[in-house]
Amino acid sequence: MTATQTTGRATKRNRNARRSLTSILTIIIAALAAELVWAIAVPLAGIELVVPQAGTTVGPAAIATSVVLAGLAAWGLRAFMARSRTGLNAWTAIGAVVLALSLGGPALSGASGPVLGVLEIMHVVVGIALIVGLRLSARHGLTQQTNA
Repeated sequence: MTATQTTGRATKRNRNARRSLTSILTIIIAALAAELVWAIAVPLAGIELVVPQAGTTVGPAAIATSVVLAGLAAWGLRAFMARSRTGLNAWTAIGAVVLALSLGGPALSGASGPVLGVLEIMHVVVGIALIVGLRLSARHGLTQQTNA
């Protein structure tokens, strides 16, 4: 193995590690943003986030779990689709459609008034954070790849 091959493999590992770290941080930031919305709405504004048809109250644990699962699914799909030339653009379009469809969830669950507003804001904040953050982490990796 030549020094150039070793350096190329190390560079690729470093690029993948940076991309993974950026993706993980994106999911954490999305979860923290949703928790911030919850913290403003529930303890400060006094809104009780009850989902009538499910008969449950939306709390920090449910929010964190949902965001992490959605983030991991988005990351996995992005990793798969980014391998093709137009995959990242297609992934972004899919993310926008999924976000738009997710906005119907709170209304269909029977939420209304301020509860509906807070849940919609959470969906938008998380969706935008995941789409923008995961797209940037993929693009950064591609930029580094072409420069190496």
